[in-house]
Amino acid sequence: MITDIHHFSFTVRNMDESLNFYTEILDGCVLSDVIIQESTKHSVTGIPDARLRIVFLSAFGRAIELIQYLSPVGKPLETCTYDAGSAHIAFIVDDMESTYHEFQSKGVQFKSEPLAVGSTPGTIVKCVYFLDPDGITLELVEIG
Repeated sequence: MITDIHHFSFTVRNMDESLNFYTEILDGCVLSDVIIQESTKHSVTGIPDARLRIVFLSAFGRAIELIQYLSPVGKPLETCTYDAGSAHIAFIVDDMESTYHEFQSKGVQFKSEPLAVGSTPGTIVKCVYFLDPDGITLELVEIG
């Protein structure tokens, strides 16, 4: 039986660039930073002899895992939100407009301006998609 969520994970191209984004923009705190060498006989990823840099961050009471494949080196994916398998994390903000402008001033790329989507108390009233350094879609939501 599943009892909770442990972490969310993204594969990144450049760990240092991603760490800067996830710590400086999203206020994440690094919990661990390790390099793992998988073997032919034991491979969680299913990729024999993979070498990975794995960083766990704490952000807003949840863990985010960033993985950079040092070997084999992967290729960038198109991460269009309409493609099956595309996913994102939504972060709750208390003031959409100020967060949006703060992130813009730090060079964060948005897919649109914040949009009003509802007005029922306790539901999302504004949302906007933004991108991390690898083009991974993330979302800001304001709850009414």
